[in-house]
Amino acid sequence: MPTANEFWDVAAQVSSERGGLVVGFVRDGTQPEVGSTIDNVFGFAALEPVTVAGVSDSTDWDEQVEAFYRLRPSWGRGKAGDPDAKYYRVSLPAPGPIRTQQSATDMLPSFSPRLTIPALSSLSRYAVAAGKFKGATFWPRAAARALDLVLQYFVAMFTGVLFTILLTVAAGGRPPAWVLARISRAHLPVYAASLLGSFAYFVICESIHGSTLGKLLLSLQVLQEDGSRCRPTSAIIRELGYFVDVLFFGFIGYVAMKDTDEQQRYGDQWAHTIVCKRSDVPPESQQSTMRFVLGVMLGIFAYVAFLMMGLLIQMNS
Repeated sequence: MPTANEFWDVAAQVSSERGGLVVGFVRDGTQPEVGSTIDNVFGFAALEPVTVAGVSDSTDWDEQVEAFYRLRPSWGRGKAGDPDAKYYRVSLPAPGPIRTQQSATDMLPSFSPRLTIPALSSLSRYAVAAGKFKGATFWPRAAARALDLVLQYFVAMFTGVLFTILLTVAAGGRPPAWVLARISRAHLPVYAASLLGSFAYFVICESIHGSTLGKLLLSLQVLQEDGSRCRPTSAIIRELGYFVDVLFFGFIGYVAMKDTDEQQRYGDQWAHTIVCKRSDVPPESQQSTMRFVLGVMLGIFAYVAFLMMGLLIQMNS
């Protein structure tokens, strides 16, 4: 098992990568308030109390456990998050000495009703904190969205041709003229299906990789404010927010971005996400090419499925 120094060397890397550490409290334990202080984390006490910076969740905890395991697989995985527990992110104190309260054999992330972070003499390694990423400006993001809409246009054309071919085969080579007339032009069912399919495309791509095709071509990626990868719930929230930001040809989103240092439109503010250059993405949040291909393919399949459903509804309406 690791010594105290070995453990906190890795803990420092995890905190640097993720913008802090996540701590957990059982439901019936004393719950801190945001802005309050706690005095113990993972068996270490700091001379200066640690401040609770915000509320987190069990998913964030599980990602932290995986970060520890990725850096030191020989230590094994820590305990999985308990959905009934309460989670917080904490800010680190000023550098100071550490005193241990338990042996180094019990220092992997696990639940305790008392949790805090030690003061390390090498706090300079905690270089990236939440809210310190430089967000991409409006026009590159608008261009990325336009590229994705062009992709969706060609996918929609392909879907229309595919649907007609399948319909012809199902009708024995001669589909009724009234059916062809109904699907020759897009009406409300197809427009609604296209909107839902587009929504699914963006959510799936950003959840799996952080980038759509347009964003990847322009070297952009969606992150959480703390530098971790975009979560599915955040991808859904920010895409719902897009329908507000796009009002008046994007003017609402443009104004919102000008009012924040991280260039966050309203959807980003509500989802706590930032769109930044891929060169600024922390190493642990960078995704592989295979994840990008998987995300785009699943996103396109979802878009096609919604369009097919819309064409079927329009044909039978």
